[in-house]
Amino acid sequence: MGLYWRDIEIVPGMLLEVDLLHHEAFSEDGTAVGIRWKILSFGSRKADEAYIDYASGKKYPISKVIKKRKLQARLERGELLQLPAGSEFMVVQEYHDGEAVCKRCYNLDMLQTVRNIRVI
Repeated sequence: MGLYWRDIEIVPGMLLEVDLLHHEAFSEDGTAVGIRWKILSFGSRKADEAYIDYASGKKYPISKVIKKRKLQARLERGELLQLPAGSEFMVVQEYHDGEAVCKRCYNLDMLQTVRNIRVI
């Protein structure tokens, strides 16, 4: 499954340099850093699903995460990501100046805030 943004097909595994509107990252010395995404996956969610295990793609409702200690521990370790509002999302590994920072889950509607994408 691919996604198109201004005639660029985005598929899992791609490394992209992105310029986001209203989202900048800065280094410790205050200079702006380059933001890159490695697209890990695309997906859709049901209304009761609140978290995703990005390694397996399994989704969990918030009630299950609250009740199960194993899932709470995985959430604290960063193995579960909170799903954004909306039904369609993408999971990315975010890099700042080439250094892996975190994994994030974005609603596909947020692509409207992207000024530019460059395939690397």
